[in-house]
Amino acid sequence: MERWEIIERWVLVAVGIALIAFCAWALVYAQRGIIVLLLLPPVIFWVFWQAFYEDNQGTSEPVSGAERAMYGTYLWARRLVLGGIALALGAAAFGMVLAGMDLTAILLVGGLALFTGWVALFGAGRSKSMSDDLQTHRERRKRCR
Repeated sequence: MERWEIIERWVLVAVGIALIAFCAWALVYAQRGIIVLLLLPPVIFWVFWQAFYEDNQGTSEPVSGAERAMYGTYLWARRLVLGGIALALGAAAFGMVLAGMDLTAILLVGGLALFTGWVALFGAGRSKSMSDDLQTHRERRKRCR
């Protein structure tokens, strides 16, 4: 592991601990602590995933139980949340068709529904295009099974 990776890991762990402490503080003292508790856990989860497991893909390190549990949690949370959004957008596009709305708006909402559904099923790859999403999904699934 290179020096910058070690520094990155320690910074992410420190940020994760600070976010957990902030959640605890908000729950006890803030008037709208429930909003913090709804918004920050996905961020905290992502921080710890990045710190410990994101770079393990493509290595020969054995998969730990914690990594497998975090991957499964992430996979199903992503599918449920983004799948629900994709279904809602698809229903909205269908409603727009029935209402006789403009084709551009229908295609925009329908395209967004398809893209969200794709990300719900396969996640995002390493590049900014959709070209490696499926391959990255298969690599992660193979590693964590």
